Amino acid sequence: MASSQFQSVGAIKTWHKSGNVLDFDCEHGRVRVAILRDGIMRVRATRARDFGPDFSYAVAKTKWPKVKAAIRSGKVVTIRTKKLLVTITKAPLRIEFARADGTVLNSDERAHGMGWEGKKCRSYRQLVADEMFFGCGEKTGQFNKRGSKTVFWNTDDPNHTYLSEAIYVSIPFLISTRPGAHYGIFWDNTHRTQFNLGQVADEKHYILESDAGEIDYYFFAGDSVREVVRGYARLTGRMWMPPQWALGYQQCRWSYMSAAEIMDVARNFRKRKIPCDVIYCDIDYMDGYRVFTWNPKTFPKPRKMIQDLGRMGFKLVTIIDPGVKNDNKYAVCRDGREKGMFLKKPEGGWFTGNVWPGECVFPDFTNPRVREWWGPWHKKLLDVGVAGIWNDMNEPAVWNHPGGTMPLDIPHDYDGHPTTHERTHNVYGFNMARACHEGLRALRPNQRPFAITRSAYAGIQRYSMVWTGDNQSLWEQLAVSIPECLNLSLSGVPFCGSDVGGFGGNCTGELLARWTQAGAFFPFFRNHTALHTRRQEPWAFGRKVENVCRRYISLRYQLLPYFYNLFHEATANATPIMRPLFWEFPNDPHGYAVDDQFLLGASLLVAPILKPGARQRAVYLPDASDWYDYWTKQKHTGGQYVTAPAPLDTLPLFVRAGSIIPMTKPMEFIGRKSIGEIILDIYPGTKTTGYLYEDDGESFDYERGAYTLTHFAWANGKLKTDKQKTGYKSAVKKYRVRDNSA
Repeated sequence: MASSQFQSVGAIKTWHKSGNVLDFDCEHGRVRVAILRDGIMRVRATRARDFGPDFSYAVAKTKWPKVKAAIRSGKVVTIRTKKLLVTITKAPLRIEFARADGTVLNSDERAHGMGWEGKKCRSYRQLVADEMFFGCGEKTGQFNKRGSKTVFWNTDDPNHTYLSEAIYVSIPFLISTRPGAHYGIFWDNTHRTQFNLGQVADEKHYILESDAGEIDYYFFAGDSVREVVRGYARLTGRMWMPPQWALGYQQCRWSYMSAAEIMDVARNFRKRKIPCDVIYCDIDYMDGYRVFTWNPKTFPKPRKMIQDLGRMGFKLVTIIDPGVKNDNKYAVCRDGREKGMFLKKPEGGWFTGNVWPGECVFPDFTNPRVREWWGPWHKKLLDVGVAGIWNDMNEPAVWNHPGGTMPLDIPHDYDGHPTTHERTHNVYGFNMARACHEGLRALRPNQRPFAITRSAYAGIQRYSMVWTGDNQSLWEQLAVSIPECLNLSLSGVPFCGSDVGGFGGNCTGELLARWTQAGAFFPFFRNHTALHTRRQEPWAFGRKVENVCRRYISLRYQLLPYFYNLFHEATANATPIMRPLFWEFPNDPHGYAVDDQFLLGASLLVAPILKPGARQRAVYLPDASDWYDYWTKQKHTGGQYVTAPAPLDTLPLFVRAGSIIPMTKPMEFIGRKSIGEIILDIYPGTKTTGYLYEDDGESFDYERGAYTLTHFAWANGKLKTDKQKTGYKSAVKKYRVRDNSA
């Protein structure tokens, strides 16, 4: 319930309209409602005499075409567009959002509405009985967030659990869905934020609040969750096509301690014929943890090592942390000090904190000058052949200060809007990833960058992919990775995944086998474990587990054409790669409760084994489709649970009837040889279709039309092909049909 100190905006005293913007002067503040699109509105509220600068790191689109809207004023003010009917009551000001037909989507809670308590800004919102909540980015816990509390405050917590309210990423984008009503709210406030999604006495309202700043939110209405998510993507941007090799299997450990150890790992992959494209260097490749350096004793010839890896088909990705060792003999530190690139204390003097190198100074990534300075340092790595950058510790983690981060009074530039760490904390990692991305683009203008980040804010998909940070080698964390990545995918970040096998603790052979099976179908597929834990390369637990891992890593590579299609969809249409069942089957109520299986694209249903010793599991097959068991080709009717056998070497996998899955022959690494033959796996249905997207896999030429799009249709035992786009010369010489109906 609201505190007695809560002060709402009160009644409207006067209001005026300027174009598609309505300003309301109220008893206790000002409110602005802007019409951005037929189904997108923006609401701001402040206690100050006027609004602060209109600036957001998350927002990619700031100019919107004029929307045709009917605005009327009487006892209430109404705004009507093709998608929305917005009603604003005057005494007190309350806002209701409804569909154009009058179906109410959401509204201010009548008793309190929006307002302030001390420094906090808050919105009380009506909660409907059958309303479900999804999104909120990278969150552990239940898939449907209704009834939960979640905190948006980027936190380095390697021991996080199912109950943790805050971990590495903050994306305060909430999706609501119920039969006939779908909406989203992006609460664009970078201060510490909390969503209380119905954990209140009457369970009839929910609360969005931030510790300080303005109320600033975007309301998205749509005929489906798809439309809501795409509206959010219009605002915050879409990802770019990654380099094709980034879709392959990736191997990491904290740390491979020397070039010799990395080469041994690489040779083992090739000797054992386990596909792999990427090996990582964690922090110990550096000279005393100094970023952009190499340890001269253990990595004396990095260029030669990377060339040797390249001849074997491997790419190398190196970690970079924001903490710069406070050592004036060290070029990055010395240059940054001379140019004023590091954060200072409020009273003056460099702010320092302890991380891996010991005492460190920290760049102010919210300053565009600093981002421009940071980017070119990556040249030292690219020049010796490093293929991608892994941004870590960028919450930011600072060990020797309360809360494990910077003091909240540390000043930041905030792109010319000076503020403190209280406001910049959640966007520090975002801006480090941005500096990296923009630096890589400047250094290699027509080469797709590969950047990975642990910490992020809304809109990160424009600059980096996201992995879910330091998890544990526990069955519970394998299970939670599914709803965690599904909600991250719904929050605008399609390229995501978790550390296969778990980062902390000791994996077991069975857990590694099951996690590798599941990870093969996540967008990002990396095995990673911590120092002093049991090794977990695919061969670490003997031949039986190795064979399971090889089988599913190989299957990942065989599915590369299908995966690449899905990355194209994500880039073009902001469509998740990894999807909840309700994305494709919104009218099937069972799909909203299923959080232990997922769809890979529209066609593959993945049902991982999430418990030790399990050798079968129940799998829900969504309604409105028939389904084929991938392994046996047995056909099942949708809308039911089936019991799927799951010996250790089998992950239950089903294919939607009517699908054509483009596949290729097994390969050791992407680019090993040109894909001259595409296997078209046919799973007949009422209408059987598929497609193949191709481009060069490396450049941004696809943005200028250099891609090929081939559509397929199967009927009466015959295949029809239709090339609808031919801007890129297809490498495919032959299509081989495999009919799975027999």
